[in-house]
Amino acid sequence: MNTVEQKSVFASREEKILATMAIPKLFLKFALPGVIGLLFLGVQSIIDGIVLGHFVGENALASVNLVLPCYSFMAAMAIVMGIGAQTTVGICLGKADKKGANDAFTTAFLFLFGVAALVSICLYLFAGKIALILGANEVLQPGAVSYIRALVPFFPVFSVMILCDYILKATGHPLFAMITFSLTVLLNIVQDLFFVPVFGWGIAGAGLSTGLAFTVGAICNLSLLIRRKSLLPLTKGKFRFRLIWPMFYNGSSEGMSELSAGITVFLFNLTMMAYLGEKGVAAFTATNYVLFIGTTIFLGIADGIIPVMSYNFGAGRYDRVKSILWMAFKTNLIIGIVLCATLFVGGGKIVSLFFNDRNVDAMHIAAYGPSVFAFAFLFNGLNILASSYFTSMGNAKISIIISLLRSLVFTGAGIIFFPRWFGIDGIWFNIPIAELCTLGVSCFLVFFSLKRFAATEIAPLKNAA
Repeated sequence: MNTVEQKSVFASREEKILATMAIPKLFLKFALPGVIGLLFLGVQSIIDGIVLGHFVGENALASVNLVLPCYSFMAAMAIVMGIGAQTTVGICLGKADKKGANDAFTTAFLFLFGVAALVSICLYLFAGKIALILGANEVLQPGAVSYIRALVPFFPVFSVMILCDYILKATGHPLFAMITFSLTVLLNIVQDLFFVPVFGWGIAGAGLSTGLAFTVGAICNLSLLIRRKSLLPLTKGKFRFRLIWPMFYNGSSEGMSELSAGITVFLFNLTMMAYLGEKGVAAFTATNYVLFIGTTIFLGIADGIIPVMSYNFGAGRYDRVKSILWMAFKTNLIIGIVLCATLFVGGGKIVSLFFNDRNVDAMHIAAYGPSVFAFAFLFNGLNILASSYFTSMGNAKISIIISLLRSLVFTGAGIIFFPRWFGIDGIWFNIPIAELCTLGVSCFLVFFSLKRFAATEIAPLKNAA
């Protein structure tokens, strides 16, 4: 008899939902809030880009994009601990180990806050040197330094908000997490429109706006998780040093994907600077915003269903794991086809929103990108789902392989060699080709995993009978 069915009474309403709710309803309950929350984040990025592009100029876009690897590094750390803690919490709850789940949350919180504080201090003190290392020239360095010093002091609360977002989903509160995330992004957008064009604070205003908004979001999330009636109250858990590495390792695939994306942006920036100068970096920035918001939809679905798969995997309900995976696969495939068609036809008009009449050259460079990047959406949603599937089962090794292949290995190799062979066109074609190559590996690994499931899922069902 599996773990869930051994309990005569479920420990909480949240656990009962994860264990018994019909798969289609469960998918909507967890995946839809994840998509909406991250879509708001994608929209915020686009609004940031439009505001800076129109009211400050194309160099502001380029300066902010040069700093993205710093943001990606901190986001990667938060995602690593967030996903790792979420998976550990989900599996522990599935096994009826509430104390283990509580300790995992508290340990991740304290560790992440400390690391974020240390990173913030280092980035702030050495902002000028870091901007140069990231590829800034004398034109872009002042803007890059302004953005770093406005944003990085908020990295600890930014990290806490991301961690709490994952824990809320793991404990059955995806709707609350979505509402908080959405309101945070709306606040960021409103502040952007005041700080940049109205108050004239420029790039620093954009960084300050993001930091203040995420501070408010972190406070909202913590308000639910510190309550004693919470499923996993933060104050009841204990710091367990031995839990840090297992959580870090298990969440490292999603975090590695975020960090690799930052490295890839760095390589793209250097390549664009070498071939087309500041206008090329600005053009890539606008195109990257479009790619980001599309990818965000897939990330929302994949991250949203991790707690569902983790809980049912921990409870031995492999049939429910397969059902939720298959539903997510069909959903991502359909969304990918729609996104590909939309960007192939109208991508040029979308990127034109980021530029004013003075940025004609950059706009012309960027207009070609989305029609090529569009084909990446046929593959990247399935790769992201495959990575999250293995993460949910605690198989970090396979998840890391998929993440590294799509976001660093194939993409990094392409950005080094394709421009030499095919010129500027090679830069744009790089990402779709990398995603397609990764998909071949992902399909093989998932198929092999499901075959093993088929051999083992019969036993739990017989025991349940």
